Amino acid sequence: MADSGYESFNTFAHLIRKGMYFVIRMKDINSNGILSSYDLPDSEFDTHIRTTLTRRHTKETLGNPNTYTILQPSTDFDFLDENCMYYDIEFRIVRVRLDNGTYICIATNLSEEFPLEEINKLYRMRWSEETSFRELKYTIGLINWHSSKYDGILQEINAHMILYNFCELVTSHAKVKKSKNTKHVYKINFAIAVNICRAYLKHGGNETETMLLIQKYLTPVRYNRKYPIPLRPKRNRDFMYRVA
Repeated sequence: MADSGYESFNTFAHLIRKGMYFVIRMKDINSNGILSSYDLPDSEFDTHIRTTLTRRHTKETLGNPNTYTILQPSTDFDFLDENCMYYDIEFRIVRVRLDNGTYICIATNLSEEFPLEEINKLYRMRWSEETSFRELKYTIGLINWHSSKYDGILQEINAHMILYNFCELVTSHAKVKKSKNTKHVYKINFAIAVNICRAYLKHGGNETETMLLIQKYLTPVRYNRKYPIPLRPKRNRDFMYRVA
């Protein structure tokens, strides 16, 4: 399962050849993604894309856009070379209408045994992956590294992964007291728990007191919250403002 930004014929072809099933979000039909070059209805649909990929610009390929998809030289595709000029590919496209009126498009190679609603449910299950990557990048600090050498960067990635797994293991054993007088359901504040775990690893301390300290800092769980995604260009972040 993958969110938007991972759509490509190359990814789909590799997964299909390996016999793996996938559910990957694609850019909508009105954007500049793969689906913009196909004649698809502006509503919910469940259809199959069958096309032949090629890099050749001939009368046949240019005159049959419904049969051929011409890949640009800058587009990565590992299965086209001098010995293979054409590559047939087929996958399923599902377009789902959300509660707010917008649409999402999902590419998959699952059969019709999985209806449209089930595909949407499977795609929503990837949210735990998104939250884990967010905590790893921003709370743990993997979004920036200090080394400029390859081995040093790998060392930092492994260290951040170990710290993340340790903090997740600790917080998973922390108990949250339930109360009927509160408006929200509460969970452990992972950002504060990471700072407490980091201090414990650096300076040591009593494990029971550390666990009780983690259990003191809670954050409410708010379900079904939706926010627009602001698209901002990446900028440099000074070392003073990076997670150590």
